[in-house]
Amino acid sequence: MANSNALRWRVVVGGIISNFCAGMLYSWSIYVKPLIEAHGWSQSSVSLAMSIATLVIPISMIPAAKILAKQGPAKTALIGTIFYVLGLVLSGFANSLPLLYLGFGVLGGIGVGFIYGTPVATCIKWFPDKKGLISGLAVGGFGLGSIVFAPICTSMIGTLGPGKTFWVQAVIALVGMLIGAPMMKAAPDGFKPEGWTPAATGAASGAGHDYTASEMLKTKQYWFLLIMYLFANMSGLMVIGQASPIAQQVANLTAAEAGAIVSLLSIFNTAGRFMSGALCDKLGAKRVVTIIYVINAVLLVALQFLTNFITIAIGIGGLAVCFGAMMGAYPSLVVDYFGAKYSGPNYARIFLAYGIGGIIGPQIAVRIVAATGTYTLAFIIIGASCIVGAIMSIISKKPVYNG
Repeated sequence: MANSNALRWRVVVGGIISNFCAGMLYSWSIYVKPLIEAHGWSQSSVSLAMSIATLVIPISMIPAAKILAKQGPAKTALIGTIFYVLGLVLSGFANSLPLLYLGFGVLGGIGVGFIYGTPVATCIKWFPDKKGLISGLAVGGFGLGSIVFAPICTSMIGTLGPGKTFWVQAVIALVGMLIGAPMMKAAPDGFKPEGWTPAATGAASGAGHDYTASEMLKTKQYWFLLIMYLFANMSGLMVIGQASPIAQQVANLTAAEAGAIVSLLSIFNTAGRFMSGALCDKLGAKRVVTIIYVINAVLLVALQFLTNFITIAIGIGGLAVCFGAMMGAYPSLVVDYFGAKYSGPNYARIFLAYGIGGIIGPQIAVRIVAATGTYTLAFIIIGASCIVGAIMSIISKKPVYNG
């Protein structure tokens, strides 16, 4: 294909722009206090909007993957844009919790679900030679969105209020997606970059067979990866969601000091996404995932002993890096096990662990703190689950297709 190298890098840029726009959803935490002050809602009621979005995102990725296969990445991402923008606009009008849940939680979650998985599935097919690096870049765009827009939206909320800031965010997302989405094109079936030869297994994707979603669901490896990913998301989403209270309870930090650590989480998270992708190409996705689980477990157990600002910042920051790294490595791992052709619908089904983990992890922390007054037991339980994840990763093997 003429100019295929330039074209495939253009697709990556489009994917990064698209996930950059979708990553604005992760600026949610800056809206919580202003919404409470504006409407008198409780913190738990307001926070439920993000919990709904976290659950809706992986569920909506499944139909999005089907549309991606039929309509291509640009149309799929633009469909997601419609939901995303409508969700933000509706959130700006929300003067009741049900309207906020519908706008931000349901419509916003559907929009991000359609947008987030599209660049990953599309870019990997253009880069069978660098699938780890490219998956890291694709999901890294999502983290960049939260880094850039959190301070911008914070400033706007101070002058415009939360409602109008949602509307500005909708306009920015619309303009960005109209630029990024059309840049994404589907790779030809079996695309191989010039001068690249697949591994000796004979499968460009690294798997011996391109599994459809229905074939994948029949393998024990799917359930292995799903459970492993659940443990990773329990850990990452617990720490991200509870970073400030963890820092205050464990290290006796002030709210301002804990807030400084929270402000760095997105940077650590994004750095992990970028780093792990490149490491997957050098070490293999399975080995990288195993290492991340071990580091996760060590940091979780160590958290209770990190009793000053610097050490707790390193511990929480390290866990954020691990969470981002897992987000960057897992698409590559799924391709290694089940092939690249159906990576979109396959990854969507494994990404269900994100929504489940986003509920279980924080709930474990909240309930244990309520019962014991400390996070110690939560750290031990979720740290142990990461050890189990590491063992599962070590003993798991790629499926053997028997026809």
